[in-house]
Amino acid sequence: MIGRFSRLKSYKDLLDFKELLYCLGGGALALASFILEGRPGFPVWLPAVLALASVLGNGLHIVTGAVKGLLERRMNVDELVAIALVASVLQGEFLGAAEVAFIMTLGALVEEAVSESSRRSIQALASMTPERATRLTDGREESVPLAEVRVGDLLLVKPGERIPVDAEIVSGVTAVDESSITGESVPRERRAGDPLLAGTLNYNGVVEIRAVKVGQDTTLGKVIRLVTQAEAQKPRSARIVDRYARWFTPLVLAIAALAWGLSGEISRAVAVLVAGCPCALLMAGPTATVAAVGRAARAGVLIKGGQYLEEAARIQVMLFDKTGTLTRGEPRVDEVAACETLSSDEMLSCAASAEQSCAHPLARAVLKAAHYARITVRKAEQVLAEIGLGVKALVDGTLVEVGSAEMAGGAAALPAPLRQCLENIQERGATALVVFRDRQPVGVLGVSDRLKDSAARTIARLRGLGLTTLGLLSGDHQRAVERLSRELKLDSAWAGLKPQDKLKVVEEFQAQGLRVAFVGDGINDAPALAKANLGIAMGALGTDVALETADVALTRDDISRLPFLLRLGRRAVTVVRVNIALALLFNTLAVLGGGWGLLSPVLASLLHNSGAILVVFLSASLALFRDDFPEDAWQSKT
Repeated sequence: MIGRFSRLKSYKDLLDFKELLYCLGGGALALASFILEGRPGFPVWLPAVLALASVLGNGLHIVTGAVKGLLERRMNVDELVAIALVASVLQGEFLGAAEVAFIMTLGALVEEAVSESSRRSIQALASMTPERATRLTDGREESVPLAEVRVGDLLLVKPGERIPVDAEIVSGVTAVDESSITGESVPRERRAGDPLLAGTLNYNGVVEIRAVKVGQDTTLGKVIRLVTQAEAQKPRSARIVDRYARWFTPLVLAIAALAWGLSGEISRAVAVLVAGCPCALLMAGPTATVAAVGRAARAGVLIKGGQYLEEAARIQVMLFDKTGTLTRGEPRVDEVAACETLSSDEMLSCAASAEQSCAHPLARAVLKAAHYARITVRKAEQVLAEIGLGVKALVDGTLVEVGSAEMAGGAAALPAPLRQCLENIQERGATALVVFRDRQPVGVLGVSDRLKDSAARTIARLRGLGLTTLGLLSGDHQRAVERLSRELKLDSAWAGLKPQDKLKVVEEFQAQGLRVAFVGDGINDAPALAKANLGIAMGALGTDVALETADVALTRDDISRLPFLLRLGRRAVTVVRVNIALALLFNTLAVLGGGWGLLSPVLASLLHNSGAILVVFLSASLALFRDDFPEDAWQSKT
């Protein structure tokens, strides 16, 4: 409802089928009472009994809630509704009371239908950490609960296992997927002396590690704590209807008292109270929200509650994660350079043939490149993956090696053209793979994450909507972030960020009084998604944590829906304001008519509820909101 009952989860399990049946049953009793009123052949008391039963079914919880609010010294529109219900019953206006109770309860059900879903982000984050770890004691392996691991313990991590604690590698070489923490899509090589973060995935090496931080002190533990704190402190603006409700109740009560005092007729006061019941005002927000949320869902945008539509309308700053949000989140070969003695196709064929048995993301990128180029991938024999370096294989009797330049002693050992190509690839923040044949370098492959096709167009359209700042927050390298920022013409960019760093950037903008939207897809984005005024997650590729923490999910990972979301939010807020104005107009006419004795309580109720019908029709127009954007509005900004 508008007042206390409008708060999320005020009614426990309100949308249970049982509750819906009670509401509709009460409405059916009120309708039966109206039909049987004055009909011959039926007991004269039957309509009153049916209406009173309807009031008890739909209005009792309203009255008890209002009494509880008074005991807690809180008053809002709920008290006005309860007073009107009680006064109507005492005056014998059972049908008017039943009508008000039904509309109020139905409105509460509609509003709750689009309330935010329960969050499970903390549990999802915790699941990233394994429950047990392999501890090495005097050379013996023993599986122990993670809670028993202490700082300084020596642990063994095998391929495919997640790192249980923040640690340092003692021995071994491996590739580690750190996307859950940093957001980087390409696994990073880690060797003795390098740090490892809890919750990250060990790809292909066996490493011995020494625990540095355990439990809540790990980086993942801090992420969990940041999400918890951000959820609790997330700024929530009062909804438009709530702001009007602050003065509505005292005003109507004063008018009712004045009508009674001047006329001496309590029926006029009851008519004012019934006319003042904010049925249309109640429906102003929920009906618009239902229509707008349904329209957004058809466009692939899932909104978890009506308040987030209002937030979308007020957004001034939009910040993006990089990997999986503005980029595809899939490493791709975007540069192929071969030596003069070998064609690019033959070099790529050799590389793909050697990589075909590997599960490493870089290997998959090479195979995709060969597939797209329609290059034959030949059978490879004696395949050997050298952890931290690359892969070796015999292809048609020729030794082919693909990996880092360290396989041949470093970049200095490469011919000048290939060395220059290698440096250029690294300069732009991409990953370089060197291809060797019979131990001679024959080419270099550049692998990077590609920008989404809709990214540049989306940024331009958002700028056309008047946003003050468009920025990039990424855990990736400075060069890659700067290149992407320049390409998209963003206002600001931050690189090398951990989850707490992204959260801090969001808080800095909010400290300036700006309303911030953050768009991300990974666990590392969860704190920023929780803290932002509007958190937007990728629905297809996004992690469970990001989806549960966010307020909006893009079901097809289509960021081109973002301008539509903001425009829909602005239109929804406009419709709600128009609805409120009409509701207040009809309420005012009904209150004045009841106060002057021109309308009985039932007629006053019918008049002000006609405003509710008009409000519903206006809200329904949001379901027809067009998903378009003037072409010149974004082209002029590029």
